[in-house]
Amino acid sequence: MPVYKMMNEMPYEELLKWVNFFQDRPSGWQEDQRTFMLLKALGFKGKATDIFPTLRSMEERRQSKVHAGHALPKGKFLDNMFKAVGGDESGWKPEWG
Repeated sequence: MPVYKMMNEMPYEELLKWVNFFQDRPSGWQEDQRTFMLLKALGFKGKATDIFPTLRSMEERRQSKVHAGHALPKGKFLDNMFKAVGGDESGWKPEWG
């Protein structure tokens, strides 16, 4: 699709989702991951995030989402869910609770 047509037809919400997608998965990250795996096979002892900016940015975004509470449910709402009549019969409890 030509850019001029996309600019007239793409909803703003979709554009934001694409921006978020490419921030989570920067261009070239797969090649960097493969290269890092080859380096590890050849004896490299460092971390991928130390030498590849794409992998560093992915890790930083993942960490920021975890710290922002996107990783696991918690809090008063979760407590009330477990105390509900009939509740969760699976026996699963969060590791922090």
